[in-house]
Amino acid sequence: MPFQFRRTCAIAIASLCAAVASAPMAQAANVLIENVTVIDGTGRPPMERASVLIKDDRIFAVSPVAMPHESGVQVINGAGKYLIPGLIDTHIHLAGGNMKDGKPAFDHHMAVMALHSYLWSGVTTLFDAGHEPDFIFPIRDEERSGKIISPRLFATGNVITVPGGYGAGGHAFLVGTDWDAIRPTLDAYFKQRKPDMQKTLADRHGVFVPLNPSLSAEQFHNVVKLANENGIRVTVHAASEEDYNDALDGGMDNFAHVVRFPSSDALLRRVSTKRVVMTTTLSVHDYIVKLVNDPAFLTDPFFKATMPEEMIHEHKTVDRANFMRPNGNGTQSPFFLPIVAANIKKIYQMGGTLAAGTDRTWGPTLHMELDLLNKNGIPMIDVIKMATLNAAMYLGKENEFGSIERGKLADIVLLNADPLKDVKNFQAIEAVYKGGQLIDRGKLDVPANEKAGTKKK
Repeated sequence: MPFQFRRTCAIAIASLCAAVASAPMAQAANVLIENVTVIDGTGRPPMERASVLIKDDRIFAVSPVAMPHESGVQVINGAGKYLIPGLIDTHIHLAGGNMKDGKPAFDHHMAVMALHSYLWSGVTTLFDAGHEPDFIFPIRDEERSGKIISPRLFATGNVITVPGGYGAGGHAFLVGTDWDAIRPTLDAYFKQRKPDMQKTLADRHGVFVPLNPSLSAEQFHNVVKLANENGIRVTVHAASEEDYNDALDGGMDNFAHVVRFPSSDALLRRVSTKRVVMTTTLSVHDYIVKLVNDPAFLTDPFFKATMPEEMIHEHKTVDRANFMRPNGNGTQSPFFLPIVAANIKKIYQMGGTLAAGTDRTWGPTLHMELDLLNKNGIPMIDVIKMATLNAAMYLGKENEFGSIERGKLADIVLLNADPLKDVKNFQAIEAVYKGGQLIDRGKLDVPANEKAGTKKK
């Protein structure tokens, strides 16, 4: 749900900002962080006074004891600090990909600002769960080529649903009963765009609208089979128990949300036993509830540090008014929030696999998600796992990143306070590394740097 955002900065300033944001990324360096407390993302207890050696873009060694200093390796004293894997948001819709009157109104600079808000917040990987392909895939390409400074960006592009189904407008492939007719077009899309994971929509209830048509188990099976033949995983937006069971019967890989209607223990046990990863997305409902009831939370220093004032104003006015309309999200989210929270807790207690995601557009919202998960009775050690290793599992990338282990990409965050003691301590960021490269947070295109005068001119 991309935010509408009317920026008023002058064209010359915007061009200058875009030039800075597009600067190539530097090469990774060899770094030894020693005497640090490592919370590795696996759920194991913290390792105190540990040493972590980074060579090029990967973690070369993790040791419980001091390691010898090698020539050419930068040594960082981590005494009193805490090292965690880079945070991952498994469900965003990147700001800047708007359409107007059916035509693209893309805002590249705003997209880069949003990406910088995530890096500034310690988020090193994102999954965009639905956007215009002509917007999101070029930005993904810019991230991977190093043209822009950005978290790792994975994307689905078009979503898949049925004619008249939930999400059938906009950027959607419509799968009808004649699979042979749609298969060549969908196969060509997979081969051309190469989505990192294909999102499908199975929501026969819609949003308080009963009897929406939805993908059947057979249609799921056809989509999943074709996607998997192209090396693509499939995630599902589902709402009700029947949608979840049809998706599971169709062989999907994971879910983009936890079920938001009252659910039987049988279904929750089924997804837990099958080790299907489910994205939490509590904060999408909490954000809307707070915005409607009291938007003062947007004055929190972490939001003000990353959100432009004009965007905060638009959220407080235009977005708030939209949510407050009859049958708008502002009337629905108070209903969904406690149900989703209860289902998350049950899945956690059953040993299921949950990954942190927000269904939002800006960096600080992932910190809201971590707070909500902890307040829902989940210990911080497991909340961290949900936002790191489990999130990497959701993407099928757990062998590449998501934990501080030998051989994995060095996506890490160094904190000045213990995140196990207080969720606010995730904000005490000393340093962010992506692939072994130190991100200069003082040069990111965020309001905090404009106020501090540190952003590169």
